Amino acid sequence: KLICCQSVIQEESKKIIFSFFLLLLLLLRLITSFFLFISLLILEICFFFFCQRQKKMFSKNRNKGISLEIFIDDDFNGIMYGLPEESLGCKLSGKVVLNNRNLLSAKYLLFSFIGKISVACGPPMSFQRPEYSETKTIFRKECLFHDSATSHKNIPAGEHEYYFEFELPGHLPSSFKGTRGRIEYYCTAILARPVFRNDITVRKTVSLKRCLIDENRATQAHYTTFTEGVLDERIRYQISTPIMTFREGGLVHNELTLKSTDSDTVIESIEYGLKELVHYHTTGEEAMAVIANVNEERYPLGKRRIKIDQHIYDGSPITINFRLCPWVNCDVDSQLINVHHKLSFTVCISETSRVDNASVFGEELNRRSRRFSARNLRSSRTLSLPNIVNSQRSTLIAKVEKKRLQFEIPLIVTAKSSKPRQQSPPYAFVDRPPAYAIASMVPPPPEYIDTNTSEPELELMLQENLSDEYVAYDSQ
Repeated sequence: KLICCQSVIQEESKKIIFSFFLLLLLLLRLITSFFLFISLLILEICFFFFCQRQKKMFSKNRNKGISLEIFIDDDFNGIMYGLPEESLGCKLSGKVVLNNRNLLSAKYLLFSFIGKISVACGPPMSFQRPEYSETKTIFRKECLFHDSATSHKNIPAGEHEYYFEFELPGHLPSSFKGTRGRIEYYCTAILARPVFRNDITVRKTVSLKRCLIDENRATQAHYTTFTEGVLDERIRYQISTPIMTFREGGLVHNELTLKSTDSDTVIESIEYGLKELVHYHTTGEEAMAVIANVNEERYPLGKRRIKIDQHIYDGSPITINFRLCPWVNCDVDSQLINVHHKLSFTVCISETSRVDNASVFGEELNRRSRRFSARNLRSSRTLSLPNIVNSQRSTLIAKVEKKRLQFEIPLIVTAKSSKPRQQSPPYAFVDRPPAYAIASMVPPPPEYIDTNTSEPELELMLQENLSDEYVAYDSQ
């Protein structure tokens, strides 16, 4: 039995040793396969990057010596004259210039003029979510200059000029760029190349503006409006304001008359500024889109305060003058974006009212009454409490309450019909910037003064109350 057990143990030991060697060989094979796989993967990655680099170098070398540019004619100012329903539009003309040193193989050369409106009306921190965004193409015009499919020809070496000219409709809105949307126009030229060669694309931005009034007629009397009203049944105001002005240095001349209908109401100061209202909205016509809208209010030139000295002010009209600059956008009416302006005035007043101190010091009188009753119980002396109460009632105190009364006048902001004949002075010549939150980061607005203006008008343009103060504001 012992001999049999030893033989069995020897057989089992051999089997275990053999299994161990088999397992070791299998493990070595797996390790070898793993390293081989990693090596092949590294080689494939290196080969991929090598091919990409060679392709870029190949394409770069192929496009070397080729240039494509877009030129707009100098007489194009991008101005639409008149209202959208009556404007004749304007003409856009220019050329596309192609320079190539060698014979050029190309599929086609396409020029396009595109106008787009895009908005994003989503909630804060995610306002660019697709369901709250919308883009509309409001105009598109294309010119095909070269098509190898029909001509079966290559482009010879040299400089080639391709001219374009077409009419832009008068209903197109002005260019605009805001925090949640934009109205943009641009030209593109695409030179499509064969396979394994990069296409060449260039883009040029075009600005469109709308002019609603001639500069020579802007100062005439029938372009001003007169408004009057009553604020809180205490302040009567009369104001003369312009109906429209230019964003390129347009003068806003106001004459404001204030009169208090109550002797206890005192006018302390006036705050004024140009308010810009921007309305972004979507139509919900696109797939997975929702109807949303966002209203923004801002004061692009800040707000200003004029202090009223009651000892000097005799009720005569208060002259308020300020000029616009390109920080202000033109009025816009489009499918997705609307921009309008208002002159905002805030009258700061203080009201003095006479209040019976019996109502103000009621608790004090009640306390005295309780103390007086307690003394009567402890003492035989009699005091006249009604006399004390009557003496308190006969005294009146003055209560002062401050209020801010606001009114607004619509103002149309348009573009000039021509470029300024004189460049504006450098920004450094202006004394103070507007009350922006980032006023230290931007230059102050420029001053536009025409040297051909008559002396009275020039004096009116330069008139400025240096004692006025800029005030901070909160944009909504």
